[in-house]
Amino acid sequence: MSARGFGTPWLVMGLVAAVAGCGSDGSGGDDDGVDAGDPTGGPPTLPGTAGQWSWIDVPGSRCMNGSTTGFGVNLGTSSDLVIFMEGGGACFNAFTCSSVAHPNGFTGTDLANATRGQGTEGLFNRADLANPLRDATFVFFPYCSGDVFGGSSEAGFGGRTQVGYQNVGAWMDVIVPQSEPVRRVVVSGSSAGGFGALYNFDRIEKLFGDRPVFLIDDSGPPMADQWLTPCLQTQMRMYWNLNATLPADCAACRGSDGGGLVNALPYLADQHPDHRMALISSVSDGVIRSFYGFGYPTCSSVAPMPADAFAAGLTNLRTGVLTGKPNFKVMSMAGGAHVWLFNDFTTTMSGGQTLGGWLTAMLDGTAGWDHAGP
Repeated sequence: MSARGFGTPWLVMGLVAAVAGCGSDGSGGDDDGVDAGDPTGGPPTLPGTAGQWSWIDVPGSRCMNGSTTGFGVNLGTSSDLVIFMEGGGACFNAFTCSSVAHPNGFTGTDLANATRGQGTEGLFNRADLANPLRDATFVFFPYCSGDVFGGSSEAGFGGRTQVGYQNVGAWMDVIVPQSEPVRRVVVSGSSAGGFGALYNFDRIEKLFGDRPVFLIDDSGPPMADQWLTPCLQTQMRMYWNLNATLPADCAACRGSDGGGLVNALPYLADQHPDHRMALISSVSDGVIRSFYGFGYPTCSSVAPMPADAFAAGLTNLRTGVLTGKPNFKVMSMAGGAHVWLFNDFTTTMSGGQTLGGWLTAMLDGTAGWDHAGP
């Protein structure tokens, strides 16, 4: 999974399954949206300067080398809060661990490097009128655990500290008490961070009470066991201790053969029917196909998954796994490009809809919001 997000130059080959649900009540009515200009709300009271990135150290959050880390914040002017999880591969074997993001830790100095350039593009472009979140407060979760923010292992692959799930918990412990003015929350991420946003959505949603919480997963498409094979899922479960962080009552998420992770999607969509969830993915994403290739068709393969097989898996996600789940919609992009939230929201299009327009319809509760693209 690439960390093109925020300019991190890491080769991306990782992933794991999804958890989360964000959606409407099924009617597509306007009551799903919240006016970000609500005069009773405002930005969180986190420290920092409006429009600039600041770093907050959080003791207890750790990178894979055991060092302490934290998160970045860029204060906005509206009552929107965007939690963004960084991408950057996955560490579950010698090859993938050699190219995963930030193996030597992440500090405030790294934040300055990570947010240079792409830290002001796409979702983070405050000057783009097509960006429905341009005035939001942005919180940046760094990816230095190599476990798609799902791990809870003190001894991950090669003895690494892979506790990304616990890191998210520690960061939210700081953020939530200072977010009383916030009126709308968006949990998002790109690539590995997209999977992380899915994986952590359920517990983040619960922290904000009756305030609407949305999901935007950029290029983190979980797929059924035919594509994300049980033998590959087993490696993730083993090294990252995923079974400890999956929903306790999602029995279908824990298949006897090691599969079943995709079942977390319909499970959580049902758990949170009044919130909307969006997935953006290319139909033949070359980076994610490289990851899937570690298990497809068997775990003796290392070649990227064929493009037509990946496209079939994405179609199955839309028309099979998510059937009857009106709160989860997919924007499919032609081609094999990876990550979309850093693109221009006005010119990036699929199925006759711009990325900015599609996301605006999701957030505003517009009736008729639906899948877009091939």
